[in-house]
Amino acid sequence: MNRAEIASELKKEIPDVIVYQGKSFPLKLERFYAKIDNWLNQIFPPVSGVWYLDVLQSLMHKPVLNPVLELDQDDIVSQLKAIGAQINKPMIPATISYLNRHFEKTSGQNGQALDIDATFHKITNDHVNKQVEALVQEIPVQPTPVEIDKIKDVLGDYTTYFNPQDAPRTKNVRLAANAINNYLIAPGKVFSYNKVVGERTEAAGYRPAYIFVGQEEIKGDGGGVCQDSSTLFQAVCEANLKVVERHMHSLPVSYVAKGQDATVAYGLLDFRFQNDTKGYLLVSALTGENWLRIRLFGVADANHPAQQPDGYPVRPDIFNEDFK
Repeated sequence: MNRAEIASELKKEIPDVIVYQGKSFPLKLERFYAKIDNWLNQIFPPVSGVWYLDVLQSLMHKPVLNPVLELDQDDIVSQLKAIGAQINKPMIPATISYLNRHFEKTSGQNGQALDIDATFHKITNDHVNKQVEALVQEIPVQPTPVEIDKIKDVLGDYTTYFNPQDAPRTKNVRLAANAINNYLIAPGKVFSYNKVVGERTEAAGYRPAYIFVGQEEIKGDGGGVCQDSSTLFQAVCEANLKVVERHMHSLPVSYVAKGQDATVAYGLLDFRFQNDTKGYLLVSALTGENWLRIRLFGVADANHPAQQPDGYPVRPDIFNEDFK
């Protein structure tokens, strides 16, 4: 075989097209073809046209008879990632939310992702076909509809009250409640109040309201969100969940009993707890004219028995500062 025939045969050895569901995705193999050409340049020395010089060159030439001709993995993987972007479909999880006194659920949808390592391995080992079928992994729905359907029991239920006349603080309480409302926590996962609610900034809609700093009350962005974290803490205690991090205010607060609060400060103090139940946990945080009610729905067991709600909110609409 001459040089051109060898080059042609070697280039036929490697697939150059990925196919998936009737679509073709060409591979660029220039780097691999360059390796073939470089090796053939060693096998076939250049011809000068002067016969005795060519004979001498042929006698002196020592070709590489056992070359390592491998695909450039970084190059092919980079191309497979680009192909994967056209094949991949995100998994849509099953969802649940508590709205208007009932649960609303969706079933979700499986996703898919190109298995890049397996497809690359298939390309390098297929020496017959020029086209290789992409290997695609299915990404199952998580959580599944079955797991969502198990969320039925009230594990924790607590209500606190605020003064609706304090508009900035009331707005902050409602914003934080909206942030954690219908948040789903997987079994074993740790809920971070700061991570879910985010930084309490003016850009996020939070307004200056009174906060505790040491033994003083001063105005700061997000004043009032500690009522949400404290109410959530009380619901967590009712549900007998594992508290990972909790801090008390430096001064007593009006909305829970002394020592039963959970203060937060973004980047400094957090309230965190673990879902140590056997199923998913749904946080419901709703506000009324002067009340904040947080419920934890999940799967009851011996360590986390179902609670019997007693008709929260039960207090009058008129704010009473000394309601305890």
